[in-house]
Amino acid sequence: MSRRTIYSGIRELEVMGADDSDSPTPPSGTGRTRRRGGGRSKVTKRQPGLEHAAACVLDVHTAGSPTDSEVYWTHLTPAGLAKALLDWGYEISRQTAARLMDWAGYRRRALHKTLIAGHVDPQERDQQFQLIAQQRRERQARRAPVICVDTKHKERLGFLHRPGTWTCYGTAAQPVYDHDYPHLATGVVVPHGVYDPVDNVGFLTLGNSRETSDFVCDAIALAWEQQFHACYPTATEVFLTFDAGGTNAARSWRFKEDLIALSRRLGMRLRIAHYPPYTSKWHPIEHRLSSQVEHSLRGQILDTPETVLKAVERTTTDTGLRVTACLLDRVYEAGRKCSETFRAIKDQFIRHDEALGAWNYVVDANGV
Repeated sequence: MSRRTIYSGIRELEVMGADDSDSPTPPSGTGRTRRRGGGRSKVTKRQPGLEHAAACVLDVHTAGSPTDSEVYWTHLTPAGLAKALLDWGYEISRQTAARLMDWAGYRRRALHKTLIAGHVDPQERDQQFQLIAQQRRERQARRAPVICVDTKHKERLGFLHRPGTWTCYGTAAQPVYDHDYPHLATGVVVPHGVYDPVDNVGFLTLGNSRETSDFVCDAIALAWEQQFHACYPTATEVFLTFDAGGTNAARSWRFKEDLIALSRRLGMRLRIAHYPPYTSKWHPIEHRLSSQVEHSLRGQILDTPETVLKAVERTTTDTGLRVTACLLDRVYEAGRKCSETFRAIKDQFIRHDEALGAWNYVVDANGV
């Protein structure tokens, strides 16, 4: 350091502890490193009227919601605000303009998926959530299986780009195709998830064909036989939660016929509950398993099903999530319909509840 800095330090040490407002350092024991009033003053003090000028500029470039007076927005960016304030005689940086916008309540906003695309009775939707929560509490109390089921979106195989960065360090980037055309893919993987929210355990079945109702039931059977049967060896009934649409739709008779075959294969009674339409984001498997698996696949080259399998099995969280996966090499036929006799005998194996029976029912291959 320079000689001047050394002498400044000596003078500060000589006056340290003195209760003097002119002292370059605060009195000892105050917990401050500078005397009060030290340091650079705020830009609003150096340039009086800056806050008023910023409010005037923002008011001109602000629009609001016609239904909510507290919701408003502006197309100005911090750089645009700083440029507009030059006409008022104020010269500030983009960082200062960003702080002024923050003080005025303007922050960078993201889009929220809160608007419902279709119509669902709010009372029925709330009642179904209450019923699912009640069923889950009752089964957790007596250590009965509670399983969430959902299919993740398909993954194309090949040297295709995936957003994000892989949690692996290297000395160079890995080359992939500059376009993600479908014809460049060498195959497809259909990840089907089965999740136990109580034990925080997930099982993914990686199919190589397509998502059908019989594929969903085969994936559930594999998960139960390889993972969950050992956790619940004495269980005679399993509580399964699904979304309301897709191949496991609540109105699909093909799916219900396959559920009867699943009940026969497992030798168990199935208690089914569907989340109401347009509420699949509240399904626990969505934000506790699928999101973590997606994070494990980010930035990776998924060239073979085995690569996907290894990446999925590496999925863990600080809360103790464990994931097991297996490959299912089987071709599933699309466009299947339920058998002609099923509609006549379905009531022997399926019993719908009195409360919201379209979403809640019991399936038993031995008869209900």
